[in-house]
Amino acid sequence: MARTFGPFGQAFRTLFRKPGMTALAAASLALATGFSTAGFSVLDAYALRELPVRDPARLVWIDVITREGRGDSMSWPEYQTLAERAHSFDGILAENRRGPRVRLPDRDDFPITAGVSENYFDLLGVEASAGRVFHRDRDNLDTVVISDRYWRDALQSDPAAIGRTLLVGRGSLRILGILPVDFTGTDRGVAIDLFVPAHSWFAMGMGSAGDIRFADYNLLGRLRPGASPALARAECESILRQMEKDNMAAGPDRKARIERFTESGLSAKLKSNAVMLGVVVLLVLIAAANLGNLRLVENESRRRETGVRLALGAGWRHLAAEHLAESLLLSAAGTAFGLALAFWLIRAAPALFYGGKRYTDYHIHVDARTLMFSSAALVAVALIGSLIPLADAWRRRILPMMQSTRVASSSRWLAALVIVQMALVTGVTCASGLLWRSLQNLAAVRPAMDPDRKLLLIAGHWESRERTAELGALMAQARGIEGVAWARRAQLSGSLGGATVGVEFPGQPRQEFHYNQVSPGYFAVTGARVLHGRPFTEADGPQSTLVAMLNETAVRRFAPGEPMGQWVRIAGKDRQIVGIVEDGPTNWLREPTEPYFYFPFAQMPNREMTYFAASSSDPKTVTEGLRRLMRGSARDFTPLTVTTLKQHLRAARSGEELTTTIAGSLAVLGLFLAAAGLFGVTMFAVARRTPEFGIRMAMGATPWLVARQVMRQVAVRMAIALPLGWLLAWAGRRAIQGMLFGVAPDDPTTFLAASLVVALVALIAALHPALRAARIDPTAALRYE
Repeated sequence: MARTFGPFGQAFRTLFRKPGMTALAAASLALATGFSTAGFSVLDAYALRELPVRDPARLVWIDVITREGRGDSMSWPEYQTLAERAHSFDGILAENRRGPRVRLPDRDDFPITAGVSENYFDLLGVEASAGRVFHRDRDNLDTVVISDRYWRDALQSDPAAIGRTLLVGRGSLRILGILPVDFTGTDRGVAIDLFVPAHSWFAMGMGSAGDIRFADYNLLGRLRPGASPALARAECESILRQMEKDNMAAGPDRKARIERFTESGLSAKLKSNAVMLGVVVLLVLIAAANLGNLRLVENESRRRETGVRLALGAGWRHLAAEHLAESLLLSAAGTAFGLALAFWLIRAAPALFYGGKRYTDYHIHVDARTLMFSSAALVAVALIGSLIPLADAWRRRILPMMQSTRVASSSRWLAALVIVQMALVTGVTCASGLLWRSLQNLAAVRPAMDPDRKLLLIAGHWESRERTAELGALMAQARGIEGVAWARRAQLSGSLGGATVGVEFPGQPRQEFHYNQVSPGYFAVTGARVLHGRPFTEADGPQSTLVAMLNETAVRRFAPGEPMGQWVRIAGKDRQIVGIVEDGPTNWLREPTEPYFYFPFAQMPNREMTYFAASSSDPKTVTEGLRRLMRGSARDFTPLTVTTLKQHLRAARSGEELTTTIAGSLAVLGLFLAAAGLFGVTMFAVARRTPEFGIRMAMGATPWLVARQVMRQVAVRMAIALPLGWLLAWAGRRAIQGMLFGVAPDDPTTFLAASLVVALVALIAALHPALRAARIDPTAALRYE
């Protein structure tokens, strides 16, 4: 039969005869392959995979650094001037994003919409999958190009979508084409659904073509062959200096910054994402070591059979082929089930990682790259998991094998693989612990408001500025609402911290700082602490004395001493300082605290708006009631997002949560696999030493001493594995440093806690085999083979 079916047929029959061992090996491999493949898919979509544009290595982002050292976007006049005068580029495109109302037959929709320059698709080399995209030299007025996901989700895959009219904001736009499924814009993870050419964008009133202060356009350029980013930066810098002399720049002393759209080399990508990729690879190695342990145990159980077959003339080459075939079959079965698990995990990934944000889409899916990773993992696991047991079996001599004599080399291999497994899982657990502590530190950051308040945040914009307070008063009367305030934006909303305003302190040059316009009651409703002075009141109206409030950083830098009552010139008008507000990040959780200003909303009104509704219970319970109120009483207010404060703050740390979730999940799985391997090896060692333990107990050894001997052997292996794991984690400290917040990459407390977790898991895994050894019957043990 072996000759008829070959080594794979014999391997299949051998594995089938031991369903327990086969199922254990396949299950452990399936878990490792499934989670590592899903983890690689997320990592690939999140950081490694190239966006689907032509020659991305020649694309660069173009923005500016302000006098205050912040990154900033550009105005449309700056874009036009750079596009005309910069000779380091084959072309430059511009993009401005908004969330206008789209009136569909059954509902209103608020997709992320981009107003882009007419050369957008030409420069990126993107074509439509249906219809066509707009081009620079063609009539594009009142047209729109939509994403594949918007066509499927919002238009229900309408086959007659091309030529259909969409009511977008104030405009009526004809659908020109549908984009490929994997293209949703140039910003990884941010899914843009509608692309509107610039002339239509301006005609809809969505952007400003002539306002040099409206610096809200993202620029992307394609370098000419041979042109370097340094040369392009110097040229853009010169053009910006000339624009400033001509009073055409969006701000003073703006310096050009050029950053590559994507890294062209794989090594640079792997370096920037080494931690997550390393965790995935380590999990594969843990699975390989686990398979090696199982195969070594299988060697020991079959050593007499192998000796007999060799004595009868079986060749080593035939036995090696059979042994490798068994490992390949186990790896293939584990990979097949693992891929099924990976498909399920990947389908669940958007709900887990995107936090309900409909505009987030990384296109996480199983593709050729993912299958290549799975195939490489299969081969690696099969080779690593079979070569060591095969080398161990190869050195055996026939007579000791037929006599079932114990061989020290197999014990050494088993011990070595257990140590390697536990060292690897210690390194993974240390990295996961560092990321978890970093996430906890981020979650503890206070963003100039009380994060425990029960608030519902409703962000949107008005068609006019007159009814802001009226809607706020109506909300305050709604059932379950304890208070309502409003501001232009909520803290940690991104978008470069909102708009900036020119500020001139006495004796200081004019500088640009971020600011917010807030209503009376804003500080009481949101819990933002006013440290000195007073908050804004109803008396701070448009006809009253112009006032402002500063954060602590602004006071320390520009108005030390007693700032209350001082006057400062802001946007060309003098304002009196009436209060000091606590510091806090305004844009991103990781940003350094910078000067920040608050103005009364009545004195500086805006159509962009976020309402803060304080609830007496779970804010989600009042959501539908406020939606009905807005639909009935505020039809000229467009609510773009409705979220609770807790959801808003979680979204601000979503990237860190993604990384920590992946690393933590893989660490837990690695612990499980390592524990299973340690359990199996310890059980095998106890079974093999049963006669020895029987003799010891017959000579007076207590069950406790026998159990302690088993546990001591495990403790010795852990004493070697834990320091090796520390070294592994220490070696990766530079790679993980940039991902951490408020914790050192070699933090001893985290390393100690991670080691205690690994040691506890090892103790639990070895406890049952030790108790089994303690319960051995000496009489039965002396008759044990």
